[in-house]
Amino acid sequence: MNLPVIVSYGGINAAGRSVFELSHKRMIFQSLSDNEKNEVLGSLEMLCGNSDREYLLAKSLIRTIDEDFFSLHCHRNPDLPTRAGGQLPSGFNPANTYNARQHPRALAMTIFAVSDAIKNLGISWETITKKVSLERISCISGCAIAQGDKFGMGGMFQANLTGSRTTSKHLAMSLGEMSADFAHSYVLGSMGVTGNHMGACATFHYNLRLGIELIKHNQSDICVVGAAESGIVPEVYEAFAATKGLADDKNTLELQKELQEQSEFPDHNKICRPFGKNVGMSLGEAAQFVVLMKDSLALELGLPIYGAAISAHIHADGYKKSISGPGAGNYISFGKCLNDIIAVGGERSLDKVFIHAHGTGTPQNRVTESHILSSLCKTFGMNNVPVTAIKSYLGHSLAAAGGDQLISALGSFETGLIPKIASIKQTAEDVYTDSLEFVLENRPCNEMQFVILNSKGFGGNNASALIASKPNTFSMLQNKHGKDAIANWHCLNEEVEKNREEFKKEVLCNVPSSRYIFGEQVTEGISDLEFTKEAIFDRTNDKIMSILSELPFEEYTK
Repeated sequence: MNLPVIVSYGGINAAGRSVFELSHKRMIFQSLSDNEKNEVLGSLEMLCGNSDREYLLAKSLIRTIDEDFFSLHCHRNPDLPTRAGGQLPSGFNPANTYNARQHPRALAMTIFAVSDAIKNLGISWETITKKVSLERISCISGCAIAQGDKFGMGGMFQANLTGSRTTSKHLAMSLGEMSADFAHSYVLGSMGVTGNHMGACATFHYNLRLGIELIKHNQSDICVVGAAESGIVPEVYEAFAATKGLADDKNTLELQKELQEQSEFPDHNKICRPFGKNVGMSLGEAAQFVVLMKDSLALELGLPIYGAAISAHIHADGYKKSISGPGAGNYISFGKCLNDIIAVGGERSLDKVFIHAHGTGTPQNRVTESHILSSLCKTFGMNNVPVTAIKSYLGHSLAAAGGDQLISALGSFETGLIPKIASIKQTAEDVYTDSLEFVLENRPCNEMQFVILNSKGFGGNNASALIASKPNTFSMLQNKHGKDAIANWHCLNEEVEKNREEFKKEVLCNVPSSRYIFGEQVTEGISDLEFTKEAIFDRTNDKIMSILSELPFEEYTK
């Protein structure tokens, strides 16, 4: 059985670019060295087109949305209950990084994020596809609500109402799996498994589970796993406000008065307060992708190995009083991850775990999720388990929220720091704290071997994912492949890291550009393919694609 190792990642959210831990470092900015701070600011400067330090800090992370945002991206620019949100760094439009043709924002974010993930490998994608057949490369990605801006579903439903017209692109570009379609068609050129396992706020982890299974059971050699969504759409704000789940300005001001904070204006930087006294969630946008690869191939190529995706568990809530209310499923998914830790690392490894909570910032979530984490950690004999919640920096990016967690967790493994819950000084009185340590200051985590990423979504969509640290992963790889294979990987990786350093210079010093292959290397089924019973040959690129499969039914067919 293959181990799905994480060999690259790329993405974008309110904290900036994911590569080289830049978005993670934006969240722990005050704990960085001067050189690291300059790298974060340098990347933001390239994104925003502005070199002023205070501007870059003020126009990243959760904040007041730019005044022209809705007029640029949506058909409506209405008065809303709040203008807070986790907008991408101001001035950055992913559609400007390639020859976009009225692409919805989430799909432009996909192109940019997958491009970064591919460039971050340290080996050209063409070199990899010479070794790996295209039907063995998969991509699973999508959204939870749909591409809701004026170039997607928003345009399809509203164009005629606003004096515009419905275009031929609106319908197709509204589809939930279109993020994966864009990745296959314009960045990867791959022909493997595609789609999106949609699961509300847990969508990224649902897709991660598919990727893990594809690699583990040898159905794919590579799987690019992701999600992309911009929830910064007027109708989405209005809908969440109707559910009473959105933190609005009125309630935020009342909370600030209660907490004896300034009360002249709503503090949009702190509007999302996971596990503290809070009044609701705040929306955001992000696209996040990781490249999973079977372990033997990663070692053979000398690619970076940041950790391993051990498992992702999904469980529904059963019978419910309300479709948006909490239930029992998350206890099961989280508990399975704890048992997986014991299976992989033994009982002692339970002392070396930290948690990325879903942490939406709603009064209901702070009680229900803290009880899940506390009761199960206590049952397993765990103590002082660090818990963070990064929606306090980013807002809720919906389908991509689990990707934000994973990218930050990889950043913690690299930097040795878990970001604090930025918007609270203490937990609320009704938060369960037994066996838990809610992280209220950036916390060292060099000893950590695992991280659990937790998600609770509308409709009873619960998922918990387990990720192993880099040292822990290499220990497993050495057990399987031996010391000589690891030594050979180190030799190969030296050249790969040199290539990544060149990419880092590009990230810090050049205006971003995306890999976008449009209308090139296209395979026409009628004219370009030759067939046998075992394989299909593509004359355009001299590639052979197997059409054999393995069925586990031998005992039934003898």
